[in-house]
Amino acid sequence: MLHTSSLIHLYTHFPLQNQIFPPCSFVCCTLDEEIEQKDLQSNVLPDGAEVSLEDIEHCYDMGRVVGDGNFAVVRECRVRGLAETFAMKIVDNAKLQGRGNMIQNEIALLHSLEHPRLIQLFRSHHTDTHVYLLMELVAGGDLFDAITQSGRFTEPSAACMIRDISQALEYIHSKSIAHRDIKPENLLVQRHGNGSLNLKLADFGLAMVVTEPVFTVCGTPTYVAPEILAETGYGVGVDVWAMGVILFVLLGGFPPFRSPDRNQEELFRLIQKGEVHFLSPYWDNVSEGAKAVVRALLEVSPKRRLTASQTLQHGWLQHAIAQKDHKGAIKATDSMAERRNQQKLSGQVESAENKSDSHKPETLAEKYHAAQTYKNILNYDSDINACDRDQQIQEIHNMTSNQQNASHAEDTTTMNKQYTTDQHKPEKPAQQEDTDTKQE
Repeated sequence: MLHTSSLIHLYTHFPLQNQIFPPCSFVCCTLDEEIEQKDLQSNVLPDGAEVSLEDIEHCYDMGRVVGDGNFAVVRECRVRGLAETFAMKIVDNAKLQGRGNMIQNEIALLHSLEHPRLIQLFRSHHTDTHVYLLMELVAGGDLFDAITQSGRFTEPSAACMIRDISQALEYIHSKSIAHRDIKPENLLVQRHGNGSLNLKLADFGLAMVVTEPVFTVCGTPTYVAPEILAETGYGVGVDVWAMGVILFVLLGGFPPFRSPDRNQEELFRLIQKGEVHFLSPYWDNVSEGAKAVVRALLEVSPKRRLTASQTLQHGWLQHAIAQKDHKGAIKATDSMAERRNQQKLSGQVESAENKSDSHKPETLAEKYHAAQTYKNILNYDSDINACDRDQQIQEIHNMTSNQQNASHAEDTTTMNKQYTTDQHKPEKPAQQEDTDTKQE
């Protein structure tokens, strides 16, 4: 069993999914084709080229900063001569601190993948000091934002999201690639003019080709699969487990495995035990078919767990998609429901009747502000130094503790991400960094 002492440090990275972009047109042909059509070859940098800052400025028109992180900044960007707006992720090599292989891994994998449910990388360049990634622009934020805004979703809406995730996983799993960090923050929301939406999978920094059992401990605690914690070797099935956690959150509004006091070892024990409880009243109106899919995705044994392909063929998924109502989030229909929602948002909701406080779930929407503060802090906001960050983290810990928000604190926890060239042998347990920072 994996203990907290096995975690070496909290790994943070810039999440592309947090960008808020204006809408852009669908790129109906490849970037190379459009460049050729407009005879811009002489003005465009070749993919993968080592270039100078002057070359970058000559080729690209950089717009406003739309997000930044501990080692990257993202700007709106246009290729000079083209109308489409892209996202340019600019990575500062000096801030990578030994994680340069993560960027190269992401570039290599994204260049080898092409699917409508995956974020697209068009170009990569590097200078002596920075790496530039020209990427697809997605306007709708991420699934985490959608969950915090809506709380819970109808079965048809949740089914459509799970379909999109399953399609992305089916594609990468067919190429023996495991993403290893499936979570709402890594699922971008693409909104369409008719009000519908699709999800796109992003952030392939931890993805890898799996040809043998992998033992590297990585992921995000709320979504980590039991076989990762058991350190017995794992494969692409860990992504399906994480999808099951997401489905539970979409339908119920809170994670399936929660430690009341934010004890990570207790959370890991619950995950490995794998007992899923559908608490009343949160699950009273959810169909047995939906619950059956949740159980099948959250099957502790990877051999008995559904695959992405099997999920797509499941009767509940197909029926729910056929009944999609396009309305999305559940809305209260009477004054009692309205009052209960207001109580939830103020942190005053009572647990289900005859349930102890130790089993009380909290909706992800309840502490959205605190979660966003954590995400900003753990992305190493340039305006926050280490001492201030530690102080703010402790203050938020105290606040969420007083307001009984332990469940959401777990959900935004980020696990250490270890990198190794030898993926086929158990990692030597590392020492945990002395920090209270356990949320993203």
